[in-house]
Parts: sequence; C-alpha cells; structure tokens
Amino acid sequence: MKRDNQSAFTLIELLTVIAIIAILAAILIPAVGKIRRSANSTKSTANLRQIGNAIALFTNENKGAFPLLNRNLDNPNSTDPFYWSQALEKSVLEWDRSKSGKHPMFEDPTAQKGHNISDFGGSTYVFLDANPKNPSRSERALNINSLEQPAKTLTVCTAYAKNTGNASWYVQGDFAKGSEPVNIPEARLNTDDVGVVFADGHVELLTKEKVYDLEFRRKLFDPTVF
Repeated sequence: MKRDNQSAFTLIELLTVIAIIAILAAILIPAVGKIRRSANSTKSTANLRQIGNAIALFTNENKGAFPLLNRNLDNPNSTDPFYWSQALEKSVLEWDRSKSGKHPMFEDPTAQKGHNISDFGGSTYVFLDANPKNPSRSERALNINSLEQPAKTLTVCTAYAKNTGNASWYVQGDFAKGSEPVNIPEARLNTDDVGVVFADGHVELLTKEKVYDLEFRRKLFDPTVF
C-alpha cells in the first residue's frame, strides 16, 4: 500500500523560524520597556502636578504658610510626627491615611522602591524641620510671601536616599550649598530628568546636569530667603 508523503519542517526551516522569533523579540521587548517607562513617567508627572495643586490650595487656606516637614502646623511642639504629605492629605484632600494608607498622588511608579511617607521629596528649605529633637528646629512654617521667586523655587522633586537607592520623602537643603547629603534629587523621568514642583504650583522636568549645577541649584532652592 502506497503511503502519502508526510509534510514536515526541515531542520533549516525550524532554525529559520526560531531566528525570526528571536529577532522580533529583540525588537519588541525594548519597545515594550520603553513604552512602560514612558507611561510611568507620565503618571509620575501627573502626580507631581496634583501635589503642586495641593500645595497651592494649602498655602491659600493657611495664609501663605507651607506645611511643616514633620509636624502639624497647628501644633508644632507635638512629639508626634505629622509629615508634609499628611498635611496635604488632611487639609486639602480630606484623606484618612490611617485607613487608606498614603494618597495615590504620593506614589511614583518610576521609583526603584517607594516610601510610606511619600515617593517624592519635599525641600527642607520650604517644608521646615520642626522636630523637637532638632536643636535648630523651626517652630514656624515658611510663608510663600517671603520667597523672592516662587515660580523658580523648588518645593518637591523626584528624590532618593543614596544609602538605599529608594525613594526619599525629603531633600536635604545642604544640597543647595554644594554638598552631597544622603537625600538628594533623582533623575528618573523620561531620559533621566528630575521632576520638580515649584512653589507657585507648576511642574517642570529638568535635566540632571542642570539641577546638579552648583549655581543653578542655589537658585533652585532659593536659600537667600533665610
């Protein structure tokens, strides 16, 4: 009995198909990663804009006063920590962190690892340290009216802690003086940009080279008001 010829892949055909799949994967995987990074950067920028709007509302409701870095503006001598992000949540967003955790706008998908206070860092030049354990603490909040150029003064930015590489909830003011403290701005948006919220509420993406330039960083943090 005569058998019909059975079709089958030859070894060369099989290797050709595998090679084509490998080439397509090499093309598509980086593209997918790029799209994901772009989407995360867009989300991060949107969250920064929300933070900028919340800061503007907070200062309007508090006669120009910014939140304190780590204490309640209404009770700065309390030993209980109350962070700048919590102040915005309670005063502007009516968000209960004890029930729902930190507000989604303080989440940054571009950060290597988030922080439970905020994935974005508040400037200690604007959100003043009122911790009673700090000998040089401030019992009063900074007022936006004391800033020479609110539209050029950094309040919040994408930041990280150098000792862990994770997101930081604050940026140390010594950075503006030229030193490299532990908690500093991080370039992690788009093509390595630093996301910055300014005191007037608007947001910009600045290159790392610009932010780390000594003369520019002094102006960015505006230490002349102190």
